Amino acid sequence: MFKAMLSLIIIILLVIFSSQNMEHTPVNMVLGGPVSVPLILVIAGAFIAGYATALFTFVISASKKKKTKAKQRLPEQYPR
Repeated sequence: MFKAMLSLIIIILLVIFSSQNMEHTPVNMVLGGPVSVPLILVIAGAFIAGYATALFTFVISASKKKKTKAKQRLPEQYPR
């Protein structure tokens, strides 16, 4: 019940934040002229890009650690 209420409060706060950031802002693209988009889309896009970057970095570092652990265990598994 507590998690449901906390989730509901967070969703309500996000909706209020979104509704207050609906004014259009120019975004300069690499190719072409500026595009006018709502500010909340710029904020959400930056959040998603940052989250994806952190997730990608975590996955790469975890796979490197897994490879080093596998190389360290390999001689122990197959004695000569």
